[in-house]
Amino acid sequence: MADDNVAGNDNTNAPQPSESAEQQTPQPAAPAEDKGAQQDGTLLGGNGSTEQKDTPPAGAPEAYDFKASIPEGVELDETITKEFSDIARGMNLTNEQANQLAAYGIKYAQQVADTVRAQYTEQVNKWGEAAKADMGANFNAIMSTAGAGIEAAEKQIPGIRQALNETGAGNRIEVIKLCEMLGRLVQADPGKLVNVTGAGTPREEQTWYPNSNMK
Repeated sequence: MADDNVAGNDNTNAPQPSESAEQQTPQPAAPAEDKGAQQDGTLLGGNGSTEQKDTPPAGAPEAYDFKASIPEGVELDETITKEFSDIARGMNLTNEQANQLAAYGIKYAQQVADTVRAQYTEQVNKWGEAAKADMGANFNAIMSTAGAGIEAAEKQIPGIRQALNETGAGNRIEVIKLCEMLGRLVQADPGKLVNVTGAGTPREEQTWYPNSNMK
């Protein structure tokens, strides 16, 4: 009986296999994915991308057409158009891209011109204020005499008054005093300015410089 117990104990205490023979057998590796079998040419192909690829620009045309970007009434300068076309072609710009740049350039140039015009208008106004301050209480008298001089000059030089307004020179005190001097000459001795007023041909003693050849 003792031997049977010992034998039983020996069987009980013997190490048991942790895994079965089937579990210990190495399993074959899974076959590698065959990427070549994926369909790349469909929308839902192997890469899974559904985004449309950007089409590359067509590039520079043989000749650019800038009519779409030129404001109405503005004429194209052939030299500038050619130079800009050469630059756009060198950058391989499409006609649409070149027109976008041209439109921006025109807009920028107009803004610069408006700024310069506004600054000059402000300067002309400052000339006028300075002239009024210089003439002071004699403003009305001086302007009346200068007006007579302008009236006489305009008979010989049509458009002189318009030129003074367009250029702003009519606000310069120097020009006002010059016209005042001319007005004084007209009022003092109209005969000396008979050519200016168009009344006839002056006699030798009526010229401005009787002792010289300056008539």
